[in-house]
Amino acid sequence: MTKKTLLYFCVSFISLCRVDFCHAQQTIGLGEDDGVVVTTSSNSNATEGANTVSSEGYLPNLNAASRFLAQAAFGGSYEDIQVVAAIGIEDWIDQQYGLPRPYTIMSKVVGYQDFKNANGNDPNDDGAYDYYFDFALWNYLMTSEDVLRQRIALALTEFFVISRFSGFGDNAYAFGTYYDMLLDNALGNYRDILEEVTYHPAMGQYLTYMNNPKTDANAGTFPDENYAREVMQLFSIGLCELNPDGSCQTDANGDPIPTYDNVDISEFAKIFTGFTWYDSYGFFEGPEDYELTYYNRMRIDNDWHESGVKNLLNGQSTNPNFSGTQDVDFALDNLFNHDNVGPFFGKFLIQRLVTSNPSPAYVERVTQAFNGQSQYGTERGDMKAVIKAILLDEEARSCFEAEDDTYGMLREPFNRYVQIAKSFDFGTESGEFRNALYEVYNYIAQKPFNSPSVFNFFQSDFKPIGRIEEAGKVAPEFQITNTESIAGYFRGLNRWLINDEIADEWGIYSGEDYESYADERGDLDLSDEVTLAENDNTIPLLLDRLNLILAHGKLTQPTIDAIADALIEFTIVSRDCFNDCLPYCAPPGDQYYDPACDPNVPQPDCVRYCEAENSDSRQMRTRIAIYLVMSSPEYLINR
Repeated sequence: MTKKTLLYFCVSFISLCRVDFCHAQQTIGLGEDDGVVVTTSSNSNATEGANTVSSEGYLPNLNAASRFLAQAAFGGSYEDIQVVAAIGIEDWIDQQYGLPRPYTIMSKVVGYQDFKNANGNDPNDDGAYDYYFDFALWNYLMTSEDVLRQRIALALTEFFVISRFSGFGDNAYAFGTYYDMLLDNALGNYRDILEEVTYHPAMGQYLTYMNNPKTDANAGTFPDENYAREVMQLFSIGLCELNPDGSCQTDANGDPIPTYDNVDISEFAKIFTGFTWYDSYGFFEGPEDYELTYYNRMRIDNDWHESGVKNLLNGQSTNPNFSGTQDVDFALDNLFNHDNVGPFFGKFLIQRLVTSNPSPAYVERVTQAFNGQSQYGTERGDMKAVIKAILLDEEARSCFEAEDDTYGMLREPFNRYVQIAKSFDFGTESGEFRNALYEVYNYIAQKPFNSPSVFNFFQSDFKPIGRIEEAGKVAPEFQITNTESIAGYFRGLNRWLINDEIADEWGIYSGEDYESYADERGDLDLSDEVTLAENDNTIPLLLDRLNLILAHGKLTQPTIDAIADALIEFTIVSRDCFNDCLPYCAPPGDQYYDPACDPNVPQPDCVRYCEAENSDSRQMRTRIAIYLVMSSPEYLINR
């Protein structure tokens, strides 16, 4: 065997191998294949030997599977990780693509509202409270298996932003129907998402083009430009002309070339005129049913839509005879087919799923997938192709990338919170869940539809001062990372783990008996972890398990040692519940003599209390271990 040939290389779960030739070490695997020839000893799966070296054609190990689930979902339980490791990443993605939606967010919202209307003590209180959406969202997160769709939909809420802090009142229908729309289209096509967002009444309210009238020259009034601006700047093409790799094109002076100007905004503003409620009494008037109208797309009243030619991007213009609907279709196509959309939207999704600073080549590969020019599909805007291009890319999967200090991302606070529940099988007796997500937001300043503005909780190009800015890198999530949110996260961990108060399990209506919904109040299942917390000798095994589940093996040895030392200092209660609970039986003739007393049979109540004390002690050690792992920098920075 020469240095350039390796025979009978049998690998199933090995991702990297170092081969020592005459004391000179050569690394092969995960793309390190220069001049290496591989012949496998088995062709049973028709897998080329070269795929072993290129990192294609083998299954992920447990750490790789855990790392993948941190990108494609909200992490997972030990069993979830085993499933991915067994079937492989792409097969798991394909399985997720085939999962139907089990139910809608709105079906739960309406269920809560009906229950309140039937049981509440105020017959005039027939609305759907805002927190009914939070209940429904949490229930969906906890019960539905389509975790990839959920993760993408959550990312889309940060791209096509609407917020409760803008005139919606106490209305779960606005957010429930909007989130259902994103879930329905998360694995569809970007063009469809853009259209559904444009016609959704919640967006019409939020960006103020609901009841947006045409130009009135006599009155000196012009169409509202809010949505026209944001649909370009935030929802489709961004501020500067982009190369396929996401970099800005520049002019002769080295300045970025803008994608649009104020004239373009005013032309697009004419497009988004005439929109009103589906069941409005008339233009400028409200809907017939303020809640149910959110089920329907806005309609366009052509009497209030600006007619005539609109000059759009790339030299395209509308037909002067177009109706309002035709104008909107043309304008959305104009944006959808712009060269910027692939790199702009693709880079955003990479940042939300994998890494804050993808290489230009990574962005360009995802752009090709968006453009329908990849191995994953030929349809422009195909979300499934884009998602695969992101999650299966060599930069997402390579262990070498994970060792780079500039790779990865600060985990979003809300995703960390959800990961606790998903990783440790948060469950209820009934299988139904309630969570108003009230305290969560107070602790971490993040939950769906609570961003302070249309620019999301943080901006994709945010650069915290210091080493990140000096290196020319970005770190979006650090925009909501400060002394208050850091302390809030630790207080939240204390509440969720140490105090065992994961969810805000409120009543559905005022006065609902707390005990009546005991079967909808949840607990973590830490039984597997608790068995590893029984004595000091098993602490390394406990930390190995938590390292795998939460940090996909990224905890460094100093961190592991520090956590282990802290856990050893925590005294485990380990009483002998049999001997400690044996009763004292007074001898015959004593005034306390009881012939039924058996000194060899422990007292049941004492045993129950003793065993509970032992169990609580092991539970607390386990919870402290999770707290410390989730506080570590290796966990917080997801690489």
